Amino acid sequence: MGTHDLDKVFGHITYEAHPPEDIMFKALKQEEEMNAEELFEVLKQDIKLKPYLAILKDKSHYPVFYDENRTVLSLPPIINSDATKISPETKNCFIEITGTDEN
Repeated sequence: MGTHDLDKVFGHITYEAHPPEDIMFKALKQEEEMNAEELFEVLKQDIKLKPYLAILKDKSHYPVFYDENRTVLSLPPIINSDATKISPETKNCFIEITGTDEN
């Protein structure tokens, strides 16, 4: 589940799959923008997120939510983007739910 400040999202949202090296964004709690492959190397040190990396490990394509400006909203089910993070000023929320089992 991902939560986003809807007022920071532009237009329609798409759910796509791309090679990790092609997904560029600044993830939550990160200092700089990086591709998903680089991000996973950093997140291997994160005790909370490390167990979830196995869900996408060795996949050729990673799921990603974009808005119409091609701003990454999240790399589900791993981490959200800093661009749409919730803050005390947030008035409208977008909640995305994804899963790995259709049942």
